[in-house]
Amino acid sequence: MKRTLLIALVGILSLFSVFAYDPLTGNIIEIEKYGHVVLDITIEEAAAAGYALGDTVDVVFDNGYTFEDIPYFDGYYVPMGDALLRAYPGDENIAVCINFGKVNEVAGVGIGDGATITMAEKEGSLVDYELNSLVYSDNRNDYASDEVFANFRAIVPGKLYRSASPINNEHGRAAYADAFASEAGINGVLNLADTDEDIDSYIAGDDFASEYYKSLYDSGKVIALGMPVAFADDSFGDTLAQGLEELSELDPPYLIHCTEGKDRAGFVSALFECLLGFPYEAVVDDFMLSFDNYYGVNEETDARKYGFIFDNNIAEMLPVITGGEDPETADLSAAASAYLIKHGMSEEALSTLLSKLSD
Repeated sequence: MKRTLLIALVGILSLFSVFAYDPLTGNIIEIEKYGHVVLDITIEEAAAAGYALGDTVDVVFDNGYTFEDIPYFDGYYVPMGDALLRAYPGDENIAVCINFGKVNEVAGVGIGDGATITMAEKEGSLVDYELNSLVYSDNRNDYASDEVFANFRAIVPGKLYRSASPINNEHGRAAYADAFASEAGINGVLNLADTDEDIDSYIAGDDFASEYYKSLYDSGKVIALGMPVAFADDSFGDTLAQGLEELSELDPPYLIHCTEGKDRAGFVSALFECLLGFPYEAVVDDFMLSFDNYYGVNEETDARKYGFIFDNNIAEMLPVITGGEDPETADLSAAASAYLIKHGMSEEALSTLLSKLSD
C-alpha cells in the first residue's frame, strides 16, 4: 500500500515538473518615456524558460506591489488601465506596462528595483492574443497609397489634418507625411509625441528628410508636447489644453500627429471632431480608419478584431471627453468644450480656435 502511494506521488510530482515553470527574476534597467518599466530579462530568456505570448503571469516587485494574472503580449491588447507583460517586436527585453498608464508611478518602482515573474496560467490569454495581435509593415509597397502609408488625411479640408509623424522616421513614414504637410500648406503643428529635444535629435539623424517640417519648427510653428498615451489622466488633458491655447495663436491649416498617428492623435482628432459637431458615427469611423490603414482591419475584413479594437480604444476614449456620459446620446460639442475648459483652456482661446476652423 505504501509502495503504491509512493509510486503515485512520484508520478504526480513528475507530471507537475513537466508543467512547472521557473520564476524569472530581474531588475528594472529603464523607465520608458511613458512609464513602462523595462527589465534586464530578455525575450529569449523568457522563451527558454517556457513563457510564450498568450500566457498569463504574476509580477511581484521588491516593494511587494503585485500585478496578478496579467497577459504576456507583444502589443497593448488590453483595456485602458490594465497591465501586461510586453515582448515588443524588435525589443530585446521584456517590460511591465499599463495600457495608457504609468507602471513606475502606480507600482512606486524605479531603476534598480527587482521583479519576479511567475506563470499564472499557460495560454491563459491565448485566445485574446490571437484575436488582438496586430502587426503592420513599414514597407511602403505593402500599402495602397502614400496617404494610407502615412496615415494622412483631412479632418476639415484646408483647415485641419492628421497623420503619422512627419519628423520621427522610426517607421519610415516621415518623408511621406512631410510631403503631404507641405502640399496641404500646414502652418501650425501639434506634435503630441515629442519634445523639442526629440525633434532636434531627429533633425540631426542620418535619415532626416523632413525639410518642410523643419522650416515650421525653425519658425516656431511646431508645438511639441511630449505627451504619454495616458489620455484619461488629468495631466494629459492639462497639457493638451495648454497646447491648444498655443495652437489658437497660429493660423490654419493645422496638423495633429504623434508617432503612428492613431492613438494620441486619434484621441485629439476625436476631440476636435466632437468640438466641431461631427456625429458620433463619423468620429468612430475616422478613429477606426487608422487601424484599417495600418492593419487592414475593418468591419468587413475581420469583425471580431474590429470589435476588440473598438472596445479597447475609442469606446474608452469618448467617455473621457463626455465626462462619462453615453457618447452616442451626449452633446459631443458641448462635452468637448467643457473638457478643454475644465483642463485650463480659456474660453477666449477656444472660441478663437473654433472660429479659425469654421471660417
